[in-house]
Amino acid sequence: MKGYDNHGRLINEQNVSYTSDGKCITSTTTYDGASGRPIFQNVAVRGTDGKVSVTNVVNGKILP
Repeated sequence: MKGYDNHGRLINEQNVSYTSDGKCITSTTTYDGASGRPIFQNVAVRGTDGKVSVTNVVNGKILP
């Protein structure tokens, strides 16, 4: 899902994916509305055992 500001510029994006082994991967990316560059990305992976690992990146992205 993508979010836009009042000027039609992309400001955030959220993706949810499921792997064949049952893991759930959620990524949320926030963009600078003026330049379009990613300023923050949060990636959370929930395993089949219920454990969650989270990675935060500032001024960049790990996942497309």
